[in-house]
Amino acid sequence: MTIKKKLMLVLMATLFVAAPSFASDIYIEQVGDGATVTILQQGIGNTIGDNVDSAFIGGNATQVTIDQIGSNNTLAMVVNGASAQVTVTTTGDNNTQTISCGTTGSASCSGSTLTQIITGDGNTVSQLLGAGANHTSTITVTGDTNTVTHTSTNTGLTNANITVNGDSNTVGVTQSGITAKSVAVSTSGTGNTVSITQSE
Repeated sequence: MTIKKKLMLVLMATLFVAAPSFASDIYIEQVGDGATVTILQQGIGNTIGDNVDSAFIGGNATQVTIDQIGSNNTLAMVVNGASAQVTVTTTGDNNTQTISCGTTGSASCSGSTLTQIITGDGNTVSQLLGAGANHTSTITVTGDTNTVTHTSTNTGLTNANITVNGDSNTVGVTQSGITAKSVAVSTSGTGNTVSITQSE
């Protein structure tokens, strides 16, 4: 093999190694009843909504399952429609989420269940549940810089089940009227500060 060919192969190999892919964006807009959305993001940049906003799921009885495994995470999603089942599982790195449900105009979140499960690193979580009764929310965080927060403007049966485990904590909750509410919060070590407001 000539020196010229050898040099060319080395250059090609170097270019291949020097150009990894860092993105893992996904800006989604899904409208229609009964949709099933399943997303897996593994490593590096993550994110799901943005440019500008997206990550919108509209329609009744939707099922959304999202796994973010490692790296910079970040979600931000609006789900509008009754009986939505949303589960976001994030394992490690800089996290930050937010799922809003029934928060645009007269959109409903009735009978919807939002589940966020995080294991480690930057955390922040957050949920906003708007119009419609009977929201159920489950948030489980295990470690690192935490901050959680669940807000509901309940008009009927509502629920929240928040567990945090260790590190800098600060929980939240806040639900509102009319009657039938329920909270179960359980935190463990380090910074703590839990603040629950239900009303009526």
